[in-house]
Amino acid sequence: MVAILLIALVILMICSGFFSSSETVFFSLNPLALRRVSLRNPTIGGWIHKMLAEPTRILSTVLIGNTIVNVGIAAIGFLIADRFFPGRGEALSIPVVTVALVIFGEAGPKRVGLLYAERLASWYAPVMLLLIRGLTPLRFLLERMMKSFEPMFRPRGRTLSEEEFETVLEISQEQGILNSDELAMIKAIVDLEDLKPSDVMTPRVDLVGVDLGENPAAWVETARKARRNFLLLYRDQVDNVEGFLDVRKFLLDPEHRVEPARLPPLFVPANTPLNQVLMQFQHDRLRIAIVVDEYGGVAGLITRGDILEEITGEIYNELSKPRPLFQQAGPHRWLVDANISLEEINRKLRLHLRAEGADRLAGWIAALAGHIPEQDNVVEADGARVTVMQTIRRRVTLAQIEKMEGA
Repeated sequence: MVAILLIALVILMICSGFFSSSETVFFSLNPLALRRVSLRNPTIGGWIHKMLAEPTRILSTVLIGNTIVNVGIAAIGFLIADRFFPGRGEALSIPVVTVALVIFGEAGPKRVGLLYAERLASWYAPVMLLLIRGLTPLRFLLERMMKSFEPMFRPRGRTLSEEEFETVLEISQEQGILNSDELAMIKAIVDLEDLKPSDVMTPRVDLVGVDLGENPAAWVETARKARRNFLLLYRDQVDNVEGFLDVRKFLLDPEHRVEPARLPPLFVPANTPLNQVLMQFQHDRLRIAIVVDEYGGVAGLITRGDILEEITGEIYNELSKPRPLFQQAGPHRWLVDANISLEEINRKLRLHLRAEGADRLAGWIAALAGHIPEQDNVVEADGARVTVMQTIRRRVTLAQIEKMEGA
């Protein structure tokens, strides 16, 4: 009789280990491991995918199975202890069975399941699938009870914080769900909310346009020389913008008619988050807009390509403008286009360049110099030494940034 009880105890302990480790095995499988299992055995892989699609079924089955098995272990443990020590079976069986369950039924199997999840998944899948189906009546009752209590404990309005979202992205990259380029793009999309049109726009001084008061015949030469996809259409002065000219349509038209190549104007405030500007482009089915300052004047021009370039890092621009120069010139030294935004410089060089009213490097230099900068002028601040390398019409166009020690 004792031998039968001991054999039953060992079998139940193995079952307890199976249920405890199966939870770890299935839920620790990363996408790459699951793919390898599917390649080796498509049938097993399909079963695992099906079970993981409804994780509550696995959890309910493990809970029911573990409870039944552990109750059986406790009962048999008491019978064995009472057989050898009559009258003291309960006092002896409780601590012994508890320690045995923790070591051989919980901690040990979970550790093994974590180490050999991919290998064990192939063996566990058919058994777990049979148990899920066999315990359906009990599982159904348990899941109904759990759902009735769920609203009491479910957090209301719970959303991921920025730190939690970044953690999710990093884990996704570690598990092979996202590659480095995809991760960078997602982070860039999230960062659009913190960027403004002034960070990516073509500034007013670089705009090319034509006056509606002039003869359109004179626009042909301007359109050919401008090397832009779109030109600004204004009346008398740049602040009176009335639309855009599609250069390709205009030049391909033998009669060079204006109306077929004319696009309506879209105005966006300079402090609008870039994600909202992108949504406005999509809503209005446009890809170019005028950026206006707080006084309603033209501050610059932004295209859908400018925003997409922030996300993808690709050279994608409806204006066909060259990407701002950013080239390493030596140890801790970079040659940069002065039109580059302070946001981009700070991000790439891990600096903290700031000046009131300045969004770009040229403005930062002028603000700190206190006068119109000239070639070879040097400004030192915020951990950087910036030398003016080139100016055109009293405007800084090229600068060298040297990162100072300790910055």
